[in-house]
Amino acid sequence: MLQINPKRFKPIKNKTIPNPMRPRFRNKAQANIYFLSQRKVAGEKKNKFIKNIKLISILLTVLIGGYILSN
Repeated sequence: MLQINPKRFKPIKNKTIPNPMRPRFRNKAQANIYFLSQRKVAGEKKNKFIKNIKLISILLTVLIGGYILSN
């Protein structure tokens, strides 16, 4: 059977529990990874939206141009 040896256990010195959900605020030089990742996601969404708008506008101009030239 497995027996517990009490001499092997060390007492816990720091009993505070860190809260990982709260972002840490640092100096401007030390950028916070939480806010950097939020900015990256927002930038990717914006780029994807602009790309979709360009694609739709090109398709519309081709269709309208084809309709005008066919008549």
